[in-house]
Amino acid sequence: MIQTYNILSLLLDYPTETLWDNRNDILPTLTADDVLGEDALRSVRTFLDYVATFDNARSWQAAYSDLFDTSTKTNLYLFDMVYGTSRDRGQAMVDLKEEYLKAGLMPVEDELPDYLPMYLQYVASMGSKTEAHAAIDDIRGVLSKMDDRFRKEQHPYEPLIALLKEL
Repeated sequence: MIQTYNILSLLLDYPTETLWDNRNDILPTLTADDVLGEDALRSVRTFLDYVATFDNARSWQAAYSDLFDTSTKTNLYLFDMVYGTSRDRGQAMVDLKEEYLKAGLMPVEDELPDYLPMYLQYVASMGSKTEAHAAIDDIRGVLSKMDDRFRKEQHPYEPLIALLKEL
């Protein structure tokens, strides 16, 4: 399992108390995992500087909800960027869920399969960095569209999207 992708998944998902409590361990762990280059680590530092503006996990959670629950332009759903409301989106969801199951992952039922943090957990489960990079490469076009939207909105989570796009 590649820990970097799990950490990125956690950073992009709704923040937990545990993540808040362990935020100072993120950069050392990412550095030790040796997946990210210096530019990518700088992007994580930029994001963690944003996180440092909060007093506690609850204030970070409130900001997260404000950012992602109120905007349709900047969300973390991969197929929204590709299919929008097309019927093809449903079949793509089914296909992706089957990929997760083949990999031995049990997707959480209260989230759609194309939720980027869930996809990153799938990537983390891969046997090698080469397979993980190939899985990220599969969504690079989507990440580029997502990054464009996040950048236009000056979204604080944009450094993480940009980092994924550049892997």
